[in-house]
Amino acid sequence: MKRKEREHLKEDPFQIFIEKTIEMLRKYKKEIFLGFAAVGAIVVIVLVVLYLQSSSVSRENRLYSEALKIQNSETLTLDQKIEKLSQMDNKKGISSSIQLSLAALYFEKGDMRKAKEVLDQFPGSKFKLINDKKKLLEAEMLIASGKGKEALDQLYKLFSDPESEIAKDFILLKMAQIQERSEQFETAIANLKKITEEYPQSIYLRDAQALLNKIENK
Repeated sequence: MKRKEREHLKEDPFQIFIEKTIEMLRKYKKEIFLGFAAVGAIVVIVLVVLYLQSSSVSRENRLYSEALKIQNSETLTLDQKIEKLSQMDNKKGISSSIQLSLAALYFEKGDMRKAKEVLDQFPGSKFKLINDKKKLLEAEMLIASGKGKEALDQLYKLFSDPESEIAKDFILLKMAQIQERSEQFETAIANLKKITEEYPQSIYLRDAQALLNKIENK
């Protein structure tokens, strides 16, 4: 009876499986080790990439705040703002945030050539808001250059983008202002009424209503 039990235990499929598994691990231990090492290396690379991306976003976010603070400063002159941002650009490398603020200040100063030159170096941003503000500034520059049609095309693209970070009511007002100047009164009225009807809490409501009255009283 005992002999039969021993034979039965010897032929236990679970025990056989364990033995074969151990044998396989011993036989292929080098390959298994290399496999784990490769997986570990991939995990490390992924973590490094994620860390670098996070650091890059944090850096751009910080520079955006700094650049905006200088651009909107009430104590600095226009030239002082440009000088400070230029110094930041030289010290910290090309940044989309700094480039955008610099271009906006040159445009405010009336130096269209320099504003365009700075925008041409714009590296693109991980933040859609910054990229959309660049498009808006380009539209403003087209308006100032008398290129109303091109400006309208640019603004319409921004307005049509469902993920645009620029306020829709602001874009509509800009479009209506161009259309009013180019005597496209019907389209301008339609855009202005869209603001008054669809954005009743808009901070641009008063401007929209004033322009609408001006057109309708012509």
